[in-house]
Amino acid sequence: MFADRPVVAPALPACLYIEITNRCNSLCETCPRTFITREPLCDITWENFKHVVDSNPAMNRAVLHGIGEPLMHKELLRMIRYLKARNVYVLFNTNGVLLHRPMQEKLIEAGLDELRISLDGATPETYFKIRGIPALDKVIQKSAEMVATQRRLNALNPRLSFFFTGMKANLP
Repeated sequence: MFADRPVVAPALPACLYIEITNRCNSLCETCPRTFITREPLCDITWENFKHVVDSNPAMNRAVLHGIGEPLMHKELLRMIRYLKARNVYVLFNTNGVLLHRPMQEKLIEAGLDELRISLDGATPETYFKIRGIPALDKVIQKSAEMVATQRRLNALNPRLSFFFTGMKANLP
């Protein structure tokens, strides 16, 4: 099946997806974490994170999310700073629930390049059905606060965007 693939990759990856936590504060209907837990809840340790980063000197882009909510990791800002010191473009997706004003400022100061806020619903009812928590108004408010914080600090980054997973429940 994989006979045509080399045993050793010809080059180190330029982009790495690093799942820094598998913990989450949402109950999304599209997430396997909501329905079945196959692994214990945990965060990557600082030592393991450094090992991954230091083992990949060709990395120029790091995506700090997977199945969990990155804002729940207590070392997130330290990780961003560590990557930025190596001139790595850093981004992650968040549900935005924990995007409080002090965290907004810290993400800007740490040098985060891109922040993707997952919504999946344009109404509170659709958001709740898909994301599993009644937080649309809170996430919209925190997103607007992030824009205001950037303006107040004259910050161009992080670049903000909203992400939606298209499905029958939210396409209309």
